Amino acid sequence: MFSNIGWIVEAKLKTGKREEFETVMQEIVAATMKEQGTLNYQYYISDAGDVMVFERFADIESAHLHVSNWDNFAERWVAAAEPTRMVHLGDLPEDLRVRHAALAPLWLKPFGGFAR
Repeated sequence: MFSNIGWIVEAKLKTGKREEFETVMQEIVAATMKEQGTLNYQYYISDAGDVMVFERFADIESAHLHVSNWDNFAERWVAAAEPTRMVHLGDLPEDLRVRHAALAPLWLKPFGGFAR
């Protein structure tokens, strides 16, 4: 139904860590912009420090590449924000879902609608 895959990550900023989080976020956004198959990599934040990241990829290979690149930033990212929820979107293969197993993501498969 949909050819793209992706996920949403939700997190909560740790007390006093907004500046550190913003720094690592800017670095990973800059690195991710170089990934040709990453279609969306968007951060949203509430005034209370709730973070949501929307990530969408052209194909499975692009998603694997992004996860491998994200590993370079993961320790600093998690030191500044506590992941609270992850939702997988699309027909993600088992090997990709396993890479996020620590977050126990909810897996939502295509059901209806369209993508442009």
